[in-house]
Amino acid sequence: MTFKKRFILLTLGLSAVAVFGQSKPIHASTPGLKRVSTNHMAKIANKNDYYRVNQNTKAGPYKGQKVTLPKGTVLSMTTGYDSASPAPNGKVLIANYDNSVDLSYALKKKLGVKHPSKRFQIWLPYYPKRYTKIKRPTYTLPYGQNVLFSGGLTAFKSLASAGYQHGHPFNSNALKITSDGYLEFYKYAGTTLAGFDGRWRYTQKPTSYVKISHTLNKGATKYLYFQQPLKGVKTVHLRNQKYRYRLAIKNRHTPYVYGNNAFAMYASIYSAGGHRYFTSPRSYDNFGD
Repeated sequence: MTFKKRFILLTLGLSAVAVFGQSKPIHASTPGLKRVSTNHMAKIANKNDYYRVNQNTKAGPYKGQKVTLPKGTVLSMTTGYDSASPAPNGKVLIANYDNSVDLSYALKKKLGVKHPSKRFQIWLPYYPKRYTKIKRPTYTLPYGQNVLFSGGLTAFKSLASAGYQHGHPFNSNALKITSDGYLEFYKYAGTTLAGFDGRWRYTQKPTSYVKISHTLNKGATKYLYFQQPLKGVKTVHLRNQKYRYRLAIKNRHTPYVYGNNAFAMYASIYSAGGHRYFTSPRSYDNFGD
């Protein structure tokens, strides 16, 4: 591992301690599924920071393909420090692979990213005038990668109980909300969409996607409005109105943990389009060596 990589990882590790140090993860003496209080989940969940690009900006991996992000693009990024950064004090903005919210397939394809169906890693020297930290966009979920896997609690328990057994059966579909305001639907196509820890791992071209035109948050329900149908997802068709389609995503406020002395995985349960979903609001905890 290079010094640069070690330095970034150390910085992120210290940041994680600062965020989660006051709220310890849950250990379970025996394997099993347990309810977690909403307040506790809010304390330990992975929260995302969002930045708006103030000018057309070349971006990409530290060493790799660069594309020009248009002014106004919203990114989910983490601040860190890197000796290779020319910015003051070596400050950088980087996409945290485990928790950050991805850019849309549509934007990556438009910009000419070589593999738009994969996560596009971004490393940027941090100059405050170029990027404005903003409030969490109204269309996003409060925690985690903003990926909802179909099957709700049953699917989560099936995934979590497999533990570290790679290649376990997991055939959920997925809804994915992107940092730049798209809603994507992924139909299970023979390869699991989530890793063994419940995080977005396998990436493929979305079955369908739409640009979110408007959002209304009312209580525990998020109403997403758009102008085109989202193929594969049951939505409400609004006739003779400003926005033509609507999808309601309801937070059931019933978070769970599944684990034992070795690991713990977390889930928040949602409903959308007549189906139950789960999302991972916190990265899994590994209590082993």
